Amino acid sequence: MATDITLPIKDPLIQVLLQREEPTVDETLLYIFKTFFKRYKKQMSTEETYTVPEGIQQHLPERSKEFTFNDLPVYVKLQVFSNLDAVQLCRISRVSKEWYTLTSDNLLWGKILERDIRFWNVIGHQTNPGLYIEVESEWSNKEIYLRCSPHINYLMREDNALISSLTNMIRYFLPKKTPKIAMFGPGLESGTSSIVQKILYTQSKKLERVGLVPGQFDGVGSGWCLKMQNGQVFQLSVLYSASKKDRLERRNRLQNNSLLEVRTANDGAETLELTPAVRDFCRTVDAFIYVVDASKGNSFVKEDKAELFAMVNERWSATHVPILVMSCIPSQQHQRVPCVDVVQSLEISAINRPWQVHDIEVDTLDGVIPSIQWLVEQSQRR
Repeated sequence: MATDITLPIKDPLIQVLLQREEPTVDETLLYIFKTFFKRYKKQMSTEETYTVPEGIQQHLPERSKEFTFNDLPVYVKLQVFSNLDAVQLCRISRVSKEWYTLTSDNLLWGKILERDIRFWNVIGHQTNPGLYIEVESEWSNKEIYLRCSPHINYLMREDNALISSLTNMIRYFLPKKTPKIAMFGPGLESGTSSIVQKILYTQSKKLERVGLVPGQFDGVGSGWCLKMQNGQVFQLSVLYSASKKDRLERRNRLQNNSLLEVRTANDGAETLELTPAVRDFCRTVDAFIYVVDASKGNSFVKEDKAELFAMVNERWSATHVPILVMSCIPSQQHQRVPCVDVVQSLEISAINRPWQVHDIEVDTLDGVIPSIQWLVEQSQRR
């Protein structure tokens, strides 16, 4: 196999991946190459009798000379490369100029993006591949993947950990308002409803209760002050759509709903509006958390989306106020709806404000701390 070469790589994302102290071709890559190579050699073996059209005979390697990976047709090499992950692809791009070209193939990265996005645990307003594809961005599929992938973004943050620490230290000493966060959504009234109890009463240094907050608007807005491990304090107010008794007895969330009211226009069309007290409270909120039950088999009904868009309406909530969608499952034993499907089902990309959809596991609170950290940081950016 050819040795490493020097290529003009200007993209800082790729530079971070290549600077990591890992071999260009590791054992996993070798196994994949050897497996596909053996299959292809077996298929092309002279022991098999088959007729090859004259038109493609000239493209086949000569039987007399030694058969190597470089003798494989381009489509076979691309098929092999399609079984690698993004980091491995960027790493092997240093092997040769031919590999550099092949590993930058737009269709190859489109296939990898389509495959991997089903496993992404977070998608945001700046890391939503669907947005770049919808507007027919000039970015290649490779650029879209590297900008949007949660794993690549994690490696970037890890590489810039020192700078981030200094930035956080400076922010810590700057005067800032304690952000007020409103939590609502159908996930608070389904199989994932225990997330509130878990956040408030789980004994953990990562998140602890430090006080209570009284209600301001006809009792709406009461909640708790919580402190994260990094010292950041925020207020959390949970907005249930009805009392526990009513939630158990009613057939749908619009019945006896204390947050929303149905209004009928002159033409008979019905729209959802916030009740006056909730509307006044939303004007004071610095960030929103919308909780959904993303257990496999659960569907997102029309009323759920209507509630989301009514709550973050620009008439009472400024467009810089961020929203976090907690895509929850009760425990690891439950299968989940992929994060990208939640984004599409809620049509959240249509919301004109910073947003992020984050996978959450209620039982262990996995994903809660990083998602709230993102929300708090966004709420302090004006």
